[in-house]
Amino acid sequence: MSFGKNVRRMRQDKGWSQYQLSNRTGIKVGHISKLEQDEGDPKLSTLYKLMDALGCSPDSLLMDVEKMNQDAILKQTLERAMKLTELNKAAIIEVIDGYCRACGMEQAFIPGNNLLRHFIAPRERLPIAEVLKGSQDAEP
Repeated sequence: MSFGKNVRRMRQDKGWSQYQLSNRTGIKVGHISKLEQDEGDPKLSTLYKLMDALGCSPDSLLMDVEKMNQDAILKQTLERAMKLTELNKAAIIEVIDGYCRACGMEQAFIPGNNLLRHFIAPRERLPIAEVLKGSQDAEP
């Protein structure tokens, strides 16, 4: 993913139009459009304005996802997730925790592996239920 696609994705993550991003950065709408189409090279001051308005790191703005390793992509994705509501964060944690537990259980079924006995007793889970309950009480 190119610089322009990163700008567009982060703008859309916030639900903003190019006009709204323009208002928050002081960058003309036409220039934002060109940046999102990867036309031209932005000045350093433009990068700072975009990072400030989008609340992102330089890595998130500048890194090309197609050239990044999985760890860097995961880091960038989690950075985006950190900006979600508490309820949405709890849902993501629940999904990731469940997936990690499933991957661990998968190891138990590898022939010759004696890990299956560890999965007979229930495993400890992250205390997501309390977070979800608290979030539901707090949100309208």
